[in-house]
Amino acid sequence: MFAIVGLVASLGFVVALTLGIAFLLDIMAASTSWKVRAVWTALIAAFVPMSLPIITLLSESGFRSELVAPLAALVIGAPFIAVVVCFPVAYLFSRKRAAGREPVSDKVFD
Repeated sequence: MFAIVGLVASLGFVVALTLGIAFLLDIMAASTSWKVRAVWTALIAAFVPMSLPIITLLSESGFRSELVAPLAALVIGAPFIAVVVCFPVAYLFSRKRAAGREPVSDKVFD
């Protein structure tokens, strides 16, 4: 039961992180395509939580041959999380935000 609750909490954290990054990219990079923002959001939101275990493994024990399997699992797991969890959330959020936005004009001042 604890594993299921932990999994749901971790999934909720990743989804919240994805929404936050998508919102920030929507504000900061409004001139880019919403599809490009969705892809970058998914990649950033998946690799940020995975970076802490990677850094911890490398800093605590150095790079030894026994750490290849756990590091490979973390590096391969991040794109999997990006595709399965983060990208659908980022895609829906970015598409919805782009639909409500007026086209950006090239004129700054009238």
